[in-house]
Formats: sequence, C-alpha cells, structure tokens
Amino acid sequence: MQSLFSMQHVSKSYDTITGETIEAVRDVSFELKEGEVLSIVGPSGCGKSTLLRLMTGLEPPTKGKIERGEKTGKFLVGFIFQDSSLARWRTVYQNIRLPLEVLGIKDESNIKKVIELVGLTGFEKAYPSELSGGMQRRVAIARGLVHQPTVLLMDEPFSGVDEITKEVLQTDLNYLIRTLAVTAVLVTHDIEEAVFLSDQVLVMSNRPGTIIQEVPVTLPKMRDQRVRTHQDFINCSALIREKLQLTRPRAGLHQPNQT
Repeated sequence: MQSLFSMQHVSKSYDTITGETIEAVRDVSFELKEGEVLSIVGPSGCGKSTLLRLMTGLEPPTKGKIERGEKTGKFLVGFIFQDSSLARWRTVYQNIRLPLEVLGIKDESNIKKVIELVGLTGFEKAYPSELSGGMQRRVAIARGLVHQPTVLLMDEPFSGVDEITKEVLQTDLNYLIRTLAVTAVLVTHDIEEAVFLSDQVLVMSNRPGTIIQEVPVTLPKMRDQRVRTHQDFINCSALIREKLQLTRPRAGLHQPNQT
C-alpha cells in the first residue's frame, strides 16, 4: 500500500499564559498507508488529540517533519468529533451538506449516497432534536464522509453512547470504512474499540506522549461483534492493556507493620 501520511520524530510544545512551556508530544514517528485504519490509545492528556490537530495541518510541529504522499493530490480531511456537534437549526440533510459548503463543492449527489449508507433514509428533513443519540452519531459519520476525504480523523466518536448502541455503531462504521476503502485515524480510550476498528494500534505513554508500542491487528477487514471472541482479538487487547498499565502511576499502598 502507498504511504499516505507520515510523522517523523515530531514533537509539539505549547507556551502557557504563565510563561511555562508544556511539551504535549515528543519524538513521535509513524506511517499511515492508503486504505489503513490506525488507532491511537493512551492515558488522558498524553497528546492523542494533539496528533490529530497536527494531522489536519492547522498546527505545525515544534520539531520533526510531517509528510503527505506525493500522489495524493488535494489532501482533504474528514472529522468526527467527541460529540455529534450538529447544528440544531439545520436538518439532517443540511448538516451533512456542511463540508460541501465549506469546500465550495456544488455537487450534492453524494449526500443521498452517504445517507443511505448510514441508514438515515427518510430522516433527511429531521432536526437533531428529533433524533436519538445513535442517529445523531450516524449524521456525524455521514458528514465526515460526504466530501470523500483523503483521511477521516475520529476523536472519541462514540463517547457517551451506551454500550449496545456503541457496538452497533462500531459494526456499521467498520462496514462503511471497509466498503468505501477509507483511510482513517481513530483516537479512543476504548481498547476493544481500537482493536475492532483498526489495522494497527499505537499505544502512547504519559505526557509528553510518545509511542511505546505498535500493535498490528491481523483480523479480517470486515468484522462484526463475533470477532471479539477471536484469539487474535483477545491477544491484541491484552497486549495493549498491559502496555497501558505501565503508564499508570502506582499508588502508594499502606504496608502494615511487621511484628
């Protein structure tokens, strides 16, 4: 597969209003190949979302190099946020159309296609307040895909969703990504979600975040929830959990006096 994107020894620091410098990520290197789904997991505050912002090109790295494949042409980014982030005054159709408006794309034929793919046919004129939480997430997914992005970035896309709805959405998202051959990067705290959706999982350390383990996922591309019982799924999840345990500060335990 062609390399679509790479970070090479990237670090990112921020200056605070008090004059301090905070290093968010340090010496991060990875490669994203065309058609690959990559997940980033790590403790809170380790710089996962910082990496997503760097990938958009809206923020430059403090150190290191970010490269995009020479043959990719126009590099379009789709984004699915932690909450649905829908405009409450816009209908389903109008919310999905928003990226096309921003990019100046007049052709709206792809809107109907993504509405069908996410199972929202018949709800085009509904407003967010008339939809369930799961349906709002489907609108957000469709909005992230409607302009056929070069890479889809997802920041905790199912945060706050109940487990039953989350598993349905994960299965549907996997189907969409694989069917449309979408290249995607997922940030999540959910280890099993990362394994379920990904070809590769990057495990990050505490801040300043750096990659402490790359975990390949060798499961079939098309997956449903039965894959969770597969031994490779269990092994990948266990390895990621083990590496994350090493990032956690160990609480001091009271030791009783020995007499």
